[in-house]
Amino acid sequence: MMTLFLSLFDQEIKDVSALEIYNFLRNNKFSDYRLIRSDSVSSGSSVRYKDLGPLQIAEYTNGCATEERILILKEAYHLQLILGGQSSVIFDGETIELGPGDSVMLSSGTKYMQTYSPGSNHLSVRIPLDFLHQSAREFGYFPAGAPIRFVPYCVNVLKQGAIRHILRDILELKASATSERAQLYYAKLLCHGILQSHQSDICLNNRVTRSEHRHIAQVRGYVLDNITDDINIQALASLCRISRKSLYNLFERETGLTPSLYIRQLKLEIIYAELSGDLDNIRNVTEVAMKYGFTNLGRFSAQYRDHIGELPSETLRRQSH
Repeated sequence: MMTLFLSLFDQEIKDVSALEIYNFLRNNKFSDYRLIRSDSVSSGSSVRYKDLGPLQIAEYTNGCATEERILILKEAYHLQLILGGQSSVIFDGETIELGPGDSVMLSSGTKYMQTYSPGSNHLSVRIPLDFLHQSAREFGYFPAGAPIRFVPYCVNVLKQGAIRHILRDILELKASATSERAQLYYAKLLCHGILQSHQSDICLNNRVTRSEHRHIAQVRGYVLDNITDDINIQALASLCRISRKSLYNLFERETGLTPSLYIRQLKLEIIYAELSGDLDNIRNVTEVAMKYGFTNLGRFSAQYRDHIGELPSETLRRQSH
């Protein structure tokens, strides 16, 4: 079976106390760790650390049993992977037991506690919130809200082909010898692998016509960044530095849609994702429709049914059962 370890790194600290490891990670703004329980004076702990594009990667070994707490995971996600030993993690009211090869995705805004057995070895990858969201959009995912929420669930990375191979490549890359573009490429592939293997509240869009044309991608990114706004078509033409007529011709050729219809379909996809997501943040369909600029509710329901295949009330009702 394939094994994973951080073979090329920027910094390494060996044979120190667990407290020194956590101070090192906190000082590197990896996360606001708090060490709750350990023999803080004992040695035997170590850490390897590197930056790769937007990613921060740390592999650390605890010389003794430890318990840590993150008060709140700010503006980032953590992929936690156990390489050796045992661990348990508590977040969102769930306790997850982890063994070698097991991983869990911790969402931005999460408070969690994690324990490790003596001599355990674990890998943590910090992914900035904005970067994961941008990567998700580029790969055709729609978030049901912000931030993306991952389900408290264990995934064995060593048995997941796509993510284990990209992780291995990332751990073996030397950042100083790899171009910035290549580092971004690998980081985006990792995000894609995580979204494929770790369950979350986002859905993969398969309805809105996709195009690889750079202007369509520009428009798509801009619309998703400003999805609740009333988006001006002339502003999109200016964004692409082409005329309004050229923009219409481009959309007709690449997607078979007008820019306005393309924007509407993106909005409907986001509404579908939201109605299918966390019901605690939704009072009714009207509230969601108004949020995205649909003021004529009868017309909205008809447009939603034509694009999604069911009424918005049916989507919400199905999710509540």
